[in-house]
Amino acid sequence: MKDFEKLDQLLRQAISSNNEPDESLNQKIINQVRERSKMRRVNKKRMSTVAICAMLILSTSISVFAVWKLLTPKQIAENLGNESLAIAFEGEDALAINQAQISGDYKVTLLGIVSGEKISDFESSVDGTVHPNRSYAVVAIANANGTPMPSTHDEAYGEIPFFVSPFIKGQNPNRFNIITMNGGYSEFVKDGTMYRIVECDDIEIFADRGLYLGVSSGTFYNANAYHFDLETGKIIPNADYEGVNVLFDLPLDPSKGNPEKAEKYLQTLIDQQTPAQEDIDEEPIDIEALLAESTLIPESVQKVIPDKAGMITYNFEGRKFEVSFEFLFEEGQVGLSDNFYIDDDGHIKNILVFSRDTNGVISAMTYRKN
Repeated sequence: MKDFEKLDQLLRQAISSNNEPDESLNQKIINQVRERSKMRRVNKKRMSTVAICAMLILSTSISVFAVWKLLTPKQIAENLGNESLAIAFEGEDALAINQAQISGDYKVTLLGIVSGEKISDFESSVDGTVHPNRSYAVVAIANANGTPMPSTHDEAYGEIPFFVSPFIKGQNPNRFNIITMNGGYSEFVKDGTMYRIVECDDIEIFADRGLYLGVSSGTFYNANAYHFDLETGKIIPNADYEGVNVLFDLPLDPSKGNPEKAEKYLQTLIDQQTPAQEDIDEEPIDIEALLAESTLIPESVQKVIPDKAGMITYNFEGRKFEVSFEFLFEEGQVGLSDNFYIDDDGHIKNILVFSRDTNGVISAMTYRKN
């Protein structure tokens, strides 16, 4: 049995009774920890953790037990079948954070982060290009009231989405986030807690600038969740936001920053977000003329209401579409949105448009090209 397993057993014994442990039990725990330290050489970080745990056991804190119940980043990677990443989370380059915040109805815990080249069993590629240098962060999300999160087999699973992303201090998070940084995630639910590993291109190159990790409601980044100060470059949660919007500082070693690589990487992302000249030269589509040549599908018309995170969801013909309200309409705008969506399969089939009346009611509808 490993050290942490023995301690786990002792911890459970210590809190299994409603009575506080007597002095003999406390002394027994301390003695066992001391005996193990004499018998074998252990990592200093591991030893300090053991000592702290022994002290916490003496106080039999219920909150300590709640933290203890969470899986470690290593265990989470193992649950996802990623042995190489599990090993990386135990390595000297991994950073254990274990910070928790409550936002809305949820408790979010940032467990740790690790970066490196080819430290995962799964190759990360975008548009056929392999991205070997990656950063992996682990979060746990639980209901603040202690009720279990929906399991992956539950119909309610995924009904309330979360957007987990690193942000770079000094850069607009609307432009630079996990999506633009070639990111993705894997998750599962165990014992009522959702565990998610997010990954993206290596962010350690920005360590000297400073980094955040944000967790917010919704599928994509929502500018209403955070305030970005253009002058200072700081990002702070919006106190008036009704959904989840926690923000953690990532305590990375500033010496690991690489300003030259960071600037080059940012420029690459900017170039990707800038329309190519041939796209600029294309004649813009006249939506009014396009709709005049199309037929409205009556059963497609739906009144849609933004959720707490400002996201609008539209379902039609087995397809689900999500978009943020602020992307569709400017403040006070009525009529057709300037943003519309075309299902192009070699030729135009469906055209999805959104309109807003003077009472603020939003309608989504699909036209079919004649």
